[in-house]
Amino acid sequence: MLFRRHKFPFLLFQIIDCEVFCNYLRFYYFTGAIIDLFRGVSKYSILHNINYSAKELAQYFDNQYFNSERYPRAEPLDNNTVLVRHINHPEDISSVYKTLLHRMRNIAKKNYTLKETKEKRKPRIQYCGYSVNANSNQPVRLCKNDNGGLFFNGVANCGGYWRCPVCALKISENKKELLSGLIGAHQLKGLSIGFLTLTVRHSKFDTLKKSLEKISNNYRSFQNQRFFSRNKVELGFMGQVKTLEITYSFTNGWHPHLHILFFYNHSDNKKIEKFQKEFISKWFKYKDNNGTLGAQNQQVLTADIKSLAGYLSKYDITSEMTKGQIKSSKGLTPFTALAKIACGDYADYMEKHRLYGVYSTYVEQTQGKHFVNISNTLREEYSEFMIEFEKTDDEIVNDVTIDEVLLKVSLPIWKLICKNDLQPLVLIKYKENNLEGVYNLLNYFKDFNGLDIEIDKDDIPVLTFGYCELPENFYKPKITKTWKV
Repeated sequence: MLFRRHKFPFLLFQIIDCEVFCNYLRFYYFTGAIIDLFRGVSKYSILHNINYSAKELAQYFDNQYFNSERYPRAEPLDNNTVLVRHINHPEDISSVYKTLLHRMRNIAKKNYTLKETKEKRKPRIQYCGYSVNANSNQPVRLCKNDNGGLFFNGVANCGGYWRCPVCALKISENKKELLSGLIGAHQLKGLSIGFLTLTVRHSKFDTLKKSLEKISNNYRSFQNQRFFSRNKVELGFMGQVKTLEITYSFTNGWHPHLHILFFYNHSDNKKIEKFQKEFISKWFKYKDNNGTLGAQNQQVLTADIKSLAGYLSKYDITSEMTKGQIKSSKGLTPFTALAKIACGDYADYMEKHRLYGVYSTYVEQTQGKHFVNISNTLREEYSEFMIEFEKTDDEIVNDVTIDEVLLKVSLPIWKLICKNDLQPLVLIKYKENNLEGVYNLLNYFKDFNGLDIEIDKDDIPVLTFGYCELPENFYKPKITKTWKV
């Protein structure tokens, strides 16, 4: 089950022979780190904090879509018919994950920061995955990328790493490629890299704002300490990459910590290890950090990229640096709190309220912060590489490769799809049974009476309404109650 659900780097077998791999795998297993490797880099790692299986989640979404009064059905259907079997939510983990992310984003759209409330404006996330691009009357297109994945083109993306689970996944994948390429370029020169994790003492009574200011201000001033600032040349220090990860525990409160890559201009690993051990031993005693040595971590990523140890370390470190807000193997993250709410994985209303509080506090305190910080010296050293790969968050989420346009959705149909929260199911059903699957799905709902399929000049099917007579108030909201002042 573990190997089926997780993407393991099978490229390893092309790098080394099987005997070396088996020996190293035994060592990694007995140290317990192999579990962290699989859990940390899994595409679906957010599901590790959910107490439901993929099959149970599929049934949960099935009940929401097809057995709820919120989504009026055209008529009751026999569960044994072929049509209903094609409509039901699939139980494979990829489909469940897609729907879960969509539901998480819908919950996130309800959140307003204090600034947005004062200015009486909507957050950008409310338009994400729903609104069509500005000044566009063109149909929304269902496309296939060069990897075979399906997505909607012509729809707005918010690009909020700290806020939107869908955009955060795209941005973290891009940053992972960026860091992986940067590490690889440095290793090709035969140079080593250090990896450090730095924490500060915290308690359940410390606010996230206090903890974030503490760790960021202390690290900024710590870099100016004599033992580090005056010995950079002797140490062969070239620059650093810093990322911030935030987790939460109902027992210990907020736990922000830093992941840092130190780039060196040599490969003297003993010298690097000695310096990094001295670095963390001074850090946990610095100012009001009041940390423990065991809570800090350091390791050296060797220059030998052909070794298994070097490959695994690079694979694990880039995930650790970029998947902090998504992975859940080390505690509750704000996005896993959203996931628990989205699938009903909470004991009572109070727990649901606390989970939502974790997410809303996190959004409030992380606005305007950078996800990945790369020092100017590294940018200059690898300027050609940085120009090619580094993009803004908005550019990342809007950068798509369209291999083929499979289907077009007219705007009236798209509005009804969004009204019924059917965006992920449309993608899933097209992947399952092409256009027939989407047509059967939409016809199940009363809102789509009169659904028709036309072929445009490019021989692409278009979902639209036929020549049936639509009610006058089709585009107007239904008013159920009126109040007199």
